[in-house]
Amino acid sequence: MDRLENEDIGIIWARHYPKRAESASSMSLCVTLAMIIKQRAKSVLEYNACSDKLRHVLSAARVPKEQFDTLESELNAQLEGVGRGDERKANREN
Repeated sequence: MDRLENEDIGIIWARHYPKRAESASSMSLCVTLAMIIKQRAKSVLEYNACSDKLRHVLSAARVPKEQFDTLESELNAQLEGVGRGDERKANREN
């Protein structure tokens, strides 16, 4: 399998980010791209700060940082909701 180029990440992101709320496949693609972006940011040697590394990769892929941050917030909110559901279930069982 060929490596996904930064330009391709940006194109796919631009196509699927607006559809993520209505389409599970678009959301999955955005989540996958976000994981790829974060992984690439870890390997950037030019910067020391993690935030600078992330900005560099986002810029290279032409993914707006605001959109990336929004997706991260949405995912965190979903994960918190899952955690609360587990707590409610445990409380009902006790």
